[in-house]
Amino acid sequence: MPGSVLVVGCGVFGLATSRSLAEKGYSVTAIDAYEPPSPWSAANDYNKIIRGEYTDMIYSKMSVEAIDLWRNDPVFKGLYNECGRLMITPAHHVGRKEFERKGIENLNKLGEGFRMEYFQGGNEVSERFDFFKYNLMANEEESKFNPDSGLAHAGNSLRAVYRKCKQLGVKFLFGKKGEFVSVEKKKGIAYIKTADGSLHTSEQIVVCCGAATGKMLDLQEQQGATGLFVTHIKLTPSEYETYKNMPVLFDAEMGYFFPPDPETRILKIAQPGAGASHFVKNPHNSGKKISLPRYHNLHPTDTMPKHCIKQTKQILAKYIPELAYHELFDSKVCWVADTADSHFIVDGVPGYSNLYVATGDSGHGFKFLPNIGKYIVGMLEGNLDEEYGSQWKWKTSAKGFDPVSMDWRVASEFPDLKNVDWVQEQPKAKL
Repeated sequence: MPGSVLVVGCGVFGLATSRSLAEKGYSVTAIDAYEPPSPWSAANDYNKIIRGEYTDMIYSKMSVEAIDLWRNDPVFKGLYNECGRLMITPAHHVGRKEFERKGIENLNKLGEGFRMEYFQGGNEVSERFDFFKYNLMANEEESKFNPDSGLAHAGNSLRAVYRKCKQLGVKFLFGKKGEFVSVEKKKGIAYIKTADGSLHTSEQIVVCCGAATGKMLDLQEQQGATGLFVTHIKLTPSEYETYKNMPVLFDAEMGYFFPPDPETRILKIAQPGAGASHFVKNPHNSGKKISLPRYHNLHPTDTMPKHCIKQTKQILAKYIPELAYHELFDSKVCWVADTADSHFIVDGVPGYSNLYVATGDSGHGFKFLPNIGKYIVGMLEGNLDEEYGSQWKWKTSAKGFDPVSMDWRVASEFPDLKNVDWVQEQPKAKL
């Protein structure tokens, strides 16, 4: 008979876990400071990329499975836009080129990825995509298009899973009653202390707090919080009609942008090569520092560095120059939970009989919202396949995390927040 589980955190991993547990008959309580989608969740956003290219076969298989669920699970009806993804790879960046080559090879092994299209130079891209007819790509630049990918409306996807969880009988606690403060230990059993002073325990507790997990648990340098910058422009009604069906464009060096959101006409632009850390005293080891999130809703002046305005305008000018004049707004830091090997951490917490953790999204966890829950439940039940468990296990020999060292993310800088010269933005209505 399934028992009781307390899920701490209602972002992607937490909601997915709650859903999978409830579908198997567990008694589930899920807690968070905010009702989904939380302003602290990296998935509280217009859109996230759904793609299948991975160098590690476990994620290749999971992503193919997830894409099938994005297409067919009724919970996500109307939330997945399979617009495809155009990828431009820096010719000089060997690591990124190998990442994409291996990712396509893995898809082929799974019987996928055979609809990939390849282009040489900007003329071939403009002939294939009228959206990019004025692009300024050089003749030697190579690009590829995968039609079997796209985007999902991230915030609405969290809302959809939250509704499903409530239908399945999951009990939710929010506000001070649900805000995780600390873990207390009594005779090897974990208790979760919340901001109202209450202590909560269960037969099993799984902490799914994303980039903030290192504040709640001593992860022993397995994870660091990395802030990635995103910003937005708003299209006119006629511009929206022109660009509403374009693919996601992903330039591994300059950044990426999405088709405009149909409800707001807002187009999101992200810069994966520029980000930030926020080093503070490690709450579990006063002799060391750890990067933890500083959230935009509590620090609204954390927008993006002034020099990123030029970089953002440059990616627009290169691919859709007719939109480069738009004013940037709602710039902010999106916090991800990075690990040195980009693997998730899904395992028991040493020293506790009932405490587990599921974190380490490394900026690529959202696409697994439809299926990551079953893998986390597999870990809780002790039957997670070894090919996943061996990669996601608690690593006691972690050496710390350096975001610039990640080959697949073409990173150039990750200064501490205290050294960032922020853009000053005036609030702007989104509708």
